[in-house]
This record gives sequence, structure tokens and C-alpha cells, in this order.
Amino acid sequence: MKIYRLNENTCQHHLRTLVEVAQAGSSGVAQPQLAILEAIQKVLFRTDIDLENSIAVSNLGLLEATQAPEERLQLVRLMLIVSLAAGPPTSEQINIIERISQELDVNEPATGVLRHLAHNHRLRFRVGFMRRSHIRNYFANTYRLGGAGAVVKGILVFRGVKKDNQLRARYRDLGDLPVNTLGRCFYEHCVDANIPFPGEKGGFPQGAVYHDFTHVLAGYDTSPEGEMKAAAFQAGYTGGNWDFFTMLFALVIHTAGVNIAPFPMPRLLGRIAQPNLAVEVFHALARGSAINRDLGAGWDFWAYVEEPIEHIRTSLGIEPIDSSLLAT
Repeated sequence: MKIYRLNENTCQHHLRTLVEVAQAGSSGVAQPQLAILEAIQKVLFRTDIDLENSIAVSNLGLLEATQAPEERLQLVRLMLIVSLAAGPPTSEQINIIERISQELDVNEPATGVLRHLAHNHRLRFRVGFMRRSHIRNYFANTYRLGGAGAVVKGILVFRGVKKDNQLRARYRDLGDLPVNTLGRCFYEHCVDANIPFPGEKGGFPQGAVYHDFTHVLAGYDTSPEGEMKAAAFQAGYTGGNWDFFTMLFALVIHTAGVNIAPFPMPRLLGRIAQPNLAVEVFHALARGSAINRDLGAGWDFWAYVEEPIEHIRTSLGIEPIDSSLLAT
């Protein structure tokens, strides 16, 4: 999910459209919506347009100002993110997004999926979301590594029905590697966060382990806020059709308050309004977008576990977290 920079005129039109979506929410332009709009300006647009007056900018020139297909898709996706700021989207918000999508000739499947959520059709929403989410890639990777048997075994281990001692031992042995190697950092990440290792009851299937390596490489913890940032980073580097759904997964759970994870999650509507969190999430998206490969598309982390983590970050093009950007 790449980030596309816009000229100032296009930024003005896009911001005006995003404010329109925010205003159509159940709480209007409240703090969660403001946090997202300000983060988009700071990180993606790099502008400082007065949000209160942005609605006065005529939207009649939106089509003319947004010629590139990738810019149009990015706008639709940003509208959907704004609609999730503090709860499920409203029908009015989805209507606006669908109208503008049609005008821009953009077909983003997430719009139809979130329409189910707006109308409280929870089962249709869950089915539609999971059909397109990164969870499919987790299973596809697991199948690639060991066929149908590995998928079944991975599900049973994740559900706590059985365990795989040989696989567990392989990951536990990463704790014997030197400090600051990729493998040792992964081991410490799992131990510190009390995450079961693959092969242990409740542990991820092997095809999903790259998600926790993403946490390690990007430098984000496993708190709800850390999961939002890790998901944005992962969405940034993902090249498959599930790229945007990877980011939506965390936003739906952690700021819209709808748990679609297979285990309990803390609920806090509008979590994105926490100080500087929205900026950190969009900065994570930009960092992920800048790296040079999709870690979920056959990246063999075992080939690198003995190398210093900083060498791996450099080779992948992972930029350090920009402390000056995150300063309030």
C-alpha cells in the first residue's frame, strides 16, 4: 500500500472531502476525527490548511484535481479511515464515500464491506472482511510451507487443541543467539509480550509469524496502540489485494470498537485521539510503504535470524522512527 504525494491544490480538495466525511459521522468533527485529519496533513500531505475553513473549498474541481488512479484510490481509502475514527461508519458517511468513489471511478472493496458495518449487518461484515483480509495470506503462507496438513495443524495449535514440540523448540532456541540479532530480538519480543511461540498452544501458524517479525523490525510493541502502528506498517509494505484491509483490521478493533479478532480485545472508542497516536500510525504507514520488499510474500526470516537486526533494517530500507515528526 504505497503512499502518493500530492500537489497543494489536490491536497486542498482531498482535505475538503475528508472533512465532509468527518462531519457526517455520529459525533461530527470531534477529537478522533480531528486527530486523523491533522495527522494526514502532517505526515501524508505535509500541509497546514485550516480545517475549519477547508469545507469552503469548492469540491467541484475534485475530479479535475485528482487525475492519477492511485491518487483517487488513496483518497477513497483515507475517507474510509476517517469514517472509523470513533465507531462504525454512519450510513451518511458511506453514501458520501460511494458517491465520490463513483465520480472518481474507484472500486475499493472495503467500501462495500464497511457498508455492512454501517447497517449493523455484523455477520455479512465479518464474512466480507475475512474474505479479503490478510488472514487469507497467513493461511496461504502456511500452506506453501507445509501443505494442507500444516494449515490444519496450525489451526489446532492456535486454538490450543494441540502443540508441536519440535517447532516450539526451534523458536525457543532463538533465545540462545547473541543479543541484538534478529532472532534474539524476536525471542525477547515474544517473551516480554507473553506471546506463545509457534508450536505452543495458542501460537501463530508459521505463515503468520512475519507479523511479529514486523513488530520487531518496525519497533512497535503489542499494546493496542502498538498493534495499530504495526498493522499500518504491515499495510505499507504489503503488495497483495489485502494491503488496505491489514490496516483496517486494527482500526476497526482498536478505535471503531468492533472486535473481529479471534480472541478478546480491550475496547476504547476513539482511541486514535490519544496524543500523537494518529501521527504515529500514519508515520508507520509511510515507513512501511518505503521498504523494499513485502515481508508477507515469501520472505524467509530464518535466513537472517543470526544477523544483527540493524543490518536487516538497513538492507530492507526500514527508516528509523522520526522523533522530530512525532514531537507534539
